[in-house]
Amino acid sequence: MVPLIWALGFANAPLLYGLAAASVPILIHLLNRRKFREVRWAAMRFLLAAVRKNQRRIRVEQWLLLAVRTLIILLVVTAMARPFLESMGVVLAGRRVHRVLVLDASMSMGYLTGGVSRFDEAKALAGEMINGSRPGDSVSVLLMGKPPRVVIRTPSHDLKSVAKEVADLSITHGGTDLTATFEALDRVLESSTIVHKEVVFLTDLQAASWKAPEAAVDGLKRAIAKVTARQPNTIVIDLGEPGGENRAVTELRLDAPVVTVGSGVQLRGLIHNHGGKTAQGVRPRLIVDGRVGPAAPPADIAPGDDLPVAFPQEFSTPGDHIVQLALDDDALPLDDRRWLVVPVRESLNVLLVDGQYKPEAYQAETDYLAQALAPSEVSPGHPNAIKVEVVSESQLSRRDLSPYDAVVLCNVGLFGQADVAALEGYLEQGGGVVIFGGDQVDAENYNRWLYQDGKGLLPVEVGASVGDAAKKEGAFRFNPLGYRHPLIADYQGAGGPVTAGLTQALTWQYLKLKLPPKSSAQVALAFETGDPALIEASRNRGTVIVVATSADTGWTTWPIHKSYVPIMQQVVLRASAGRMHERNIRVGQPYDQAFPESALTAPTTVVTPKGLSIAGRLRPSGGVSQFHFEQTDLAGRYQVRIGAPLGQESSFAANPDPAESELARLDQTALGVAMPGWNFLYVHPTNWKELSGDAASVGRRGELHRPMLLAMLVLLLLESFLAWKFGHNEPI
Repeated sequence: MVPLIWALGFANAPLLYGLAAASVPILIHLLNRRKFREVRWAAMRFLLAAVRKNQRRIRVEQWLLLAVRTLIILLVVTAMARPFLESMGVVLAGRRVHRVLVLDASMSMGYLTGGVSRFDEAKALAGEMINGSRPGDSVSVLLMGKPPRVVIRTPSHDLKSVAKEVADLSITHGGTDLTATFEALDRVLESSTIVHKEVVFLTDLQAASWKAPEAAVDGLKRAIAKVTARQPNTIVIDLGEPGGENRAVTELRLDAPVVTVGSGVQLRGLIHNHGGKTAQGVRPRLIVDGRVGPAAPPADIAPGDDLPVAFPQEFSTPGDHIVQLALDDDALPLDDRRWLVVPVRESLNVLLVDGQYKPEAYQAETDYLAQALAPSEVSPGHPNAIKVEVVSESQLSRRDLSPYDAVVLCNVGLFGQADVAALEGYLEQGGGVVIFGGDQVDAENYNRWLYQDGKGLLPVEVGASVGDAAKKEGAFRFNPLGYRHPLIADYQGAGGPVTAGLTQALTWQYLKLKLPPKSSAQVALAFETGDPALIEASRNRGTVIVVATSADTGWTTWPIHKSYVPIMQQVVLRASAGRMHERNIRVGQPYDQAFPESALTAPTTVVTPKGLSIAGRLRPSGGVSQFHFEQTDLAGRYQVRIGAPLGQESSFAANPDPAESELARLDQTALGVAMPGWNFLYVHPTNWKELSGDAASVGRRGELHRPMLLAMLVLLLLESFLAWKFGHNEPI
């Protein structure tokens, strides 16, 4: 940060050599003072007396004329050099300016004052700077965002085209990445061969945008140092205002991991008041598939408080449903609504892979689990929400897993390369894999093919089994770990007879599962020994859940306890939730989705929230067709259309970061602290509009040659008058 410093620059500095001409009147004056030989005669006495009487007056008149004539020459030469005043240092004579306009396009710049957004104000001022640039100047344009976007990198002399580009810019609904912004700015400056560079930031200085995360501070310092080394004049124009009222929808979620037709769910939202005054009569309303649904009762929200709302909802048709929680627009309308894509399934399709299949009832590994997931006795008119299919382990690698929401491996003994490739491709598509232990499990094979020293799909290393189911001695009970994990959270606060269905289940034998250091996997259930019994972890875009004991009664009595049915259903639901979670992302976050390998040649189109169609492309990736889309800088619903041979349409929603709704901002001092090592000129919000009168350069405050020429004309008239006056008054 630097103070405002004025300096004098010259557009035609070589002409300053003409200042030497200012010495001509002085030389003439000195030459006229050369001494003569004195000859005294009688009449001289009277003449000398008259001269002595007027000598002081004559000397003053001569010096005054000398000063006026010298000043005239100085003004002529200096005016021809076209001087101007410049802040932040001296502009080298005759050099062009490369001006980089950096516009903050984060969501907070959408705040309205008098019906005009801060972003529109930034564009208007940027346009004035471009249109007021001098001939020979060039302009580049950069948008602050997450990620930032270089609009014009190479310095452009076509100022009209640049002005049009700026006028067509749109605000994003996301935040900023400071480190990436300064790295992009460094690349823009590097591309210029123009010596004098000027960088102008147009921003509201929102704290959320200008405070880098702790982990990114070192990278930001390095990026700032690179930009500073290029010695640009940097100006920050603050378009923000202190205070400001804003309430925002900060959350919209489902209380169920997966939704099926006819199942009742709760849609839960959260409204936050970011302002300093109580928000009165706030009434959130739910919009489902474009139809306005129920509205919550009006409520007041105190400053800094939240208003939770809940709406019961039942979906009667399968497919993607678009849910929106909306408020009446305030000064920042971009955060007054939030979207949620809810994929509704006719039913969940679960593939059970049996490692020890037997035709007799309740003799196969999967019999108890199949009954728990899809009971044979259900109420009329309410079919099972889960449909199961049982195959032997030999069929795993030959199956197309994409139609299934979850794949459950029960006591599968050995895996090969084809099996692992099929499971990894399935997880890449957002599927869920559940793995049960059993006496067929080969720990060495699991660790080699599935764990792979922590790099595989299995989140734990498999050790030797603990206990002996054949002897049924020394049984182990479950430790629910406070019922904190969602898989067993329904038991929290329940009475003893209810929780006994879980805590009194006996396990005679289990696989010892070893979590690697710094693992992100969550232990939902443990044994009394402290060893994990039930583990959940994210893998690729899917979910892997590992159960240390068997799915049948071979190692445990759990399948005959009442807790087995609801917990197993929750296990399958959470394993299946990956495909729904990937449908809802943050603004600016790339959207990734995997499709079967057969869809690789299918044409792909994305329709943005503004209705713009953007062509996409599927790429091969590990046995699947990978779709990657980065242009998610707007909040709302996006539609992904995959043509033949797949012929599929899906939706996803992007929502802004709730931190962008917080309008707290940095002042000049705080900005200097947040941006260590950055030298900038700060322009206060109360006087930034004064700069628009000379927007050609924010640092430059006016050229001086015109007033100098006017002063020279005045001096010429004055010199003529003084010469006549002083000559007329000469003594005889």
